[in-house]
Amino acid sequence: MLATVAVLLLVSACTSPPSAAPTSGGPASAATGPVASASRVSEVPAPSPFGRPTSSIAPPRAGSTTSPPSGGSTSFPSGTVASAPSRDTASSRSGNAPPSASGHTVPSALPAAGLAGVNVEGCRSKDRPVVLLHGTFSTLASNFSALVPALRADGRCVYGIDYGNGGVDSIESSAAEIAAFVETVSADTAATTIDVIAYSQGGLVLRTALRRDGLADRVSTAVLLAPSWNGTTSPLAGALPASICPACADQIAGSALLKELDRGGDLDGAVRYAEVSTTGDTVVTPIASQIPAGPADRVRSIVVERQCPNLRTDHVHLPAVRGVINWTLAALATGGRPPARALTC
Repeated sequence: MLATVAVLLLVSACTSPPSAAPTSGGPASAATGPVASASRVSEVPAPSPFGRPTSSIAPPRAGSTTSPPSGGSTSFPSGTVASAPSRDTASSRSGNAPPSASGHTVPSALPAAGLAGVNVEGCRSKDRPVVLLHGTFSTLASNFSALVPALRADGRCVYGIDYGNGGVDSIESSAAEIAAFVETVSADTAATTIDVIAYSQGGLVLRTALRRDGLADRVSTAVLLAPSWNGTTSPLAGALPASICPACADQIAGSALLKELDRGGDLDGAVRYAEVSTTGDTVVTPIASQIPAGPADRVRSIVVERQCPNLRTDHVHLPAVRGVINWTLAALATGGRPPARALTC
């Protein structure tokens, strides 16, 4: 009985909106330019990887719903990130996607997304499409409501689905679901490669899809926000039985899935990886486990507090931190080689 009560309490806590982002100062100025204080995180109400959307969604800027602007890059309001030319141009629709490498059923059309600016049919950009992968007990809206407007303002076409029944299904099942969705994105954009932004569990879903579902030759740059790349030692992952949250069990360090993936190493194809962590993370631990093992020309990593000693954040609020959003834009623009200074303080 006590165990049942504990599980119910945990589920209740996981589906409740988080408290305000940790900060040692007031909200940052919304004006474009440097943040007033390095210790302040984004004033956008932060999403939770364990709950429902906690804020209204900012719509894409006028005129961006069918044809995002090209040319110079626009950073989220703190610092400026230069844009680099993309290697791919999605200029026309191709009708049908190539056959799925793993035989998944490919949706015939882009699904509606619960977040403005995502899955806009007919969106065109000079850059590769960006696919978002959310975390456990999460949705696109609960994790990326601050990031998507910045991506759209930067001229990018953004795609994603709320996979895995809110991120609780097995990692293998979610990876297959994402692989099929990528085929749909390819059909809509005519792009042969994509970029991916993966947060928390999304990192392990991506790792699995790259290895098992034929995405290794479809992904160019993987931007990883506090990913459970090698699982976690946090007791949170084992608080629910695998029958309730298979994804939680898969993310426990040393799980059968992770052991299998480890036999093939951390990297796949020619994918380049850019990873960001925070010392305030108590969900995916230790934070060193978040970094894919590989050479510097394939893997770049940064810790928020080492770049910005006075900035404080945590696992839940990391995707909404303004400096992290700027770094993410830079990671996409440089093909996974963002300079440390792109993480603005």
